[in-house]
Formats: sequence, structure tokens, C-alpha cells
Amino acid sequence: MAVEALKLIREREEEGRKLIEKGKESAAKILKDAADEVTRLKAQAREDEKSLAVQILDKYAKGGAEVEEEIMKNAETEAEKRKANAESNLDSAVNVALEKILGLV
Repeated sequence: MAVEALKLIREREEEGRKLIEKGKESAAKILKDAADEVTRLKAQAREDEKSLAVQILDKYAKGGAEVEEEIMKNAETEAEKRKANAESNLDSAVNVALEKILGLV
């Protein structure tokens, strides 16, 4: 009976050691899987960050292009006004210059 009890104790101890080893392996796998998931999530976050940065840059570049277009349109309009004004004053400027040259004034 005592021999059988000792044998049963050894078997239970062996089973306990196996369970502990299996638990350690399971915990190690869980930790590795978690570390892999963290790495994957970090990489995904970096990709999302790049994508968001591109979207923001595109948005502001487009806005900048629209502002630039408006400025250029206004500048062209102003240039045309000044050109027309200069052309309208050209005749009188030529007349004044001729009068001075010819001594008529």
C-alpha cells in the first residue's frame, strides 16, 4: 500500500511538473503572440500616419493652389488695368513730350 501511495505521489508530481511546463510554454506563446501583435499594430500605425500626412499635405497643397490661382487672377486683372491706363495716357504723354521738344509750351 505504501509503495502504491509513493508511486501515485510520484505520478502526480510528474503530472504537476508537466502541467507547470505546459503552462510556461503557453504563457511564453501568449507573450510572443502579444509582442508580435504590438509590432504589427505599430507598423500599421506608422502606415496610417504616413497616409494621413499625405492626405493633409494634399489638402493644403490643393488649398494653396486655389489661393495661388486667385492671387494670379487678381494680379493679371490689375496688370491689365494698369496697361490700359498706360495706353490711354500714351497719346497725351507723346503730345507733351513733342510740345516740350518743339518748344511749344
